[in-house]
Amino acid sequence: MALTEPEAKVLAALSLPDLPAARTVRQLCTATGLTTGAARRALHHLSGAGLALATLHTPATWQATRRGRLTIHTPAYRDYLPRNLTVPEHRPRTRRSSPCSQLSPSPRSAQAKT
Repeated sequence: MALTEPEAKVLAALSLPDLPAARTVRQLCTATGLTTGAARRALHHLSGAGLALATLHTPATWQATRRGRLTIHTPAYRDYLPRNLTVPEHRPRTRRSSPCSQLSPSPRSAQAKT
């Protein structure tokens, strides 16, 4: 199922790791720039597809499902996420020096060298 642009925007806003995890329609409208009607339609479609679900709070709040978070992080929709949330590129691990090498040489080893 391909997501429309409003659906992708709403799903990206629901997938942000900051608190609160669940967002109201008003918060989604502020985060995405969509109208209330467009945000509600997107939520209805996302809910039907199993990508978002409503919580039992008043006012109603919405959150992304695990499947929804996985979907929005696919390469096709990654552009809708803020830049700092994209999957980091693989970086080779650097070796850390051992804690023992950071210590100063013992007086005994200094005497042995002389």
